[in-house]
Amino acid sequence: MSANSHETNVRCSCEAARNFVDWYYRQVNDGKSITQGYVNGHTAYDRAGHPPADICINGLVVATPQEWEKLLEQQRQAPKQPDPNKRRVRYEVEGYDAHVVNADYRFAAPQKMLDVHAPTDGVRMMMVLTVTGTVYFGTGRDKGDDYWEKQNFHDRFILVPNWDALERPGTRGGRKYLVISHNYRAN
Repeated sequence: MSANSHETNVRCSCEAARNFVDWYYRQVNDGKSITQGYVNGHTAYDRAGHPPADICINGLVVATPQEWEKLLEQQRQAPKQPDPNKRRVRYEVEGYDAHVVNADYRFAAPQKMLDVHAPTDGVRMMMVLTVTGTVYFGTGRDKGDDYWEKQNFHDRFILVPNWDALERPGTRGGRKYLVISHNYRAN
C-alpha cells in the first residue's frame, strides 16, 4: 500500500468514525431508532445472504438491533423520575478510535461500486471502531441534580460500507457505514 493510500484510509476512516459516532449517540440520546445503522434489512447484504449483525451487550447475545433498542428503552425507564420529559439516560463519548481492517471490502458490493471506487479511495473500507465514554442515569451530573448513577461504557463496532446508501448520492453521515458486529460493555 502506498503512503498516499494509507493517508487516504486514515483520513476516510477518521471522518467515517466521527460521522458514525455523532449519528449513533445522538440517536441513542434522543431515544430514536438505531436499527438502520446495522446491516440487518439492507438490500445488498440481504441479497448476498449476509448473516444478521452480531450484537453482544454486557455479555448477552442480542439477536437483532430491535432487541438492543428494547434494552435501551428499559434503561431509559428505570428508575422512574417525576418529570417524564427529562432524559433519564445520556451517553457522553469521551474518545473513539478507528482502524481499517480491510481497505478493499467487497462482500455484497454491486459491480457499479467496484467499478467506480478503487480500493485506494477510502470508500470500500471495513473498519473497527472503538468508543469509550460515560453513561449518565438521571438528568444532571451531580447527586443534587436528579442524578443517581454513572458508568463507564465501551463500544466496539465493526463497520462495513452501506452499499445501498453509497449508490444514492447525498446520503447522510453515520449511515454510509453499517454495523456487522457490536460489542457493548458498561461497568
